[in-house]
Amino acid sequence: MTIGLESAAPPAAPPHPHRRRLLVLVALAQFVVLLDTTAVNLALPRIRADLGMGVGGSQWVLTGYVLCFGGLMLPGGRLADRWGRRATFLTGALVFAAASLACGFAPGTGWLVAARAVQGCGAALLSPAAMSIVTTSFPAGRERTAALGVWAALAGLGGTAGVVLGGLITDRLDWRWVFHVNLPVCAVAAAGVWLLLADRPAAPARGGGRADLPGALTATLGVALLVYAVVGVGTAGAASARAAVPGAAAILLLVSFVLVERRAADPLVPLGLFAKRSLSAAGVGRVLTSGVQAAALFLLSYYVQGSLGYSALRAGFAFLPLGLAAVAVTPPVTRLLRTAGPRAVYLTGAVLTLGALLWLTGLPRDGAYATDLLPALLALGAALQCCTLPVNVHGVSEVPERQQGIASGLLTACFQVGASLGLAVVATGAAGRTGDRVADGVPWADAWLDGLRLGFWIAAVLAALNVLNAAIGFRSPGRDAAPDTHSHGRTD
Repeated sequence: MTIGLESAAPPAAPPHPHRRRLLVLVALAQFVVLLDTTAVNLALPRIRADLGMGVGGSQWVLTGYVLCFGGLMLPGGRLADRWGRRATFLTGALVFAAASLACGFAPGTGWLVAARAVQGCGAALLSPAAMSIVTTSFPAGRERTAALGVWAALAGLGGTAGVVLGGLITDRLDWRWVFHVNLPVCAVAAAGVWLLLADRPAAPARGGGRADLPGALTATLGVALLVYAVVGVGTAGAASARAAVPGAAAILLLVSFVLVERRAADPLVPLGLFAKRSLSAAGVGRVLTSGVQAAALFLLSYYVQGSLGYSALRAGFAFLPLGLAAVAVTPPVTRLLRTAGPRAVYLTGAVLTLGALLWLTGLPRDGAYATDLLPALLALGAALQCCTLPVNVHGVSEVPERQQGIASGLLTACFQVGASLGLAVVATGAAGRTGDRVADGVPWADAWLDGLRLGFWIAAVLAALNVLNAAIGFRSPGRDAAPDTHSHGRTD
């Protein structure tokens, strides 16, 4: 017995004959998207110096990318379902590569910010199409679980490797190569997908083929303003107009989006998707997991460069064990997922994350890397995989094939919003505690460390909420382990 739309599910299509090659290609493209995000963070000081960029301009180099990436994720996922996954992936790869080239040749701040925004648009097309290619090319069960394990491992490694490569490229070459290295990877991925994957006609629209433009506009602007608001919390405070005005506008737009979708003949996001417990629990889990991970990396980067005095390059290498741990645990986590089910694996990762953050709340002023940091980094790396893989498998388990693109877009949008929200909340709390302690006459170094410790406590609270979500949001292991037989084969 299947769960969800059994009667509406089409007969299962055979697995794609080139599914393993496709997995390598789309995973490499996703790897570059995530690598580029973190690599730019380390290159930013050099970019500011070279282009004479102010603080506001440097912030928009990061924010412009995140806004377009997160804001366009839902239309990107829906486009993959309607237009075709290959066409959407190829368009996204082309836009991302062209924008990367423009970033590398940017003569000034305005050019770079605009190119980064276009880069985010390309990523918003590429990322949901890539994940839905994976979920529809592999048959449900063991093969799909293993494929999503590889996907999650490369995603985790991409974020960590970006820190290392960003420092290495910036120190040894030039910051412009941080963007140029995207070009050959995008070219190889696009060429391979173009040759190996053939688009099938999109599913017919229920509304006579008309696009849901009101839904697309309200969703895009609503998510973008929400991300902008939570970024504003971290830079100007929750009570500032910089955060409150876009936050209120985002809420209004997202409420309007729900009302629009209820009336649309062919909605951008079928509201029935939110009734699926698996997708809802996975979305909450993606928000909390990405928020905790982004906050932890942010705080740890400040600790190793501030308290321990590491250079940017050395700090990048210090984080490498986190990504390596995520890759190393992929095979056992994949096997455990098949035997114990998503709930048990996700709960393990959530508890492991909470334990690592509680450990980090006691970081000393002059800590030792091997004893104070390395255990937590290894635990966070393993926990990342334990949380990400079950979310990917469980989140799409009740979603029919024709909606795999929009489901992937929803999960990826949750990732973007969660990372921005977690970072904003933790950064605001840490900065506030530091300022209060300085005002009380505490020396700056001690006040700053107190702020970081409070940040880890806030992240630990988010991790505790993730444990709760794992315990009550996911179904029992027996039902989780059941194959998602209504997501069938390939679609493109």
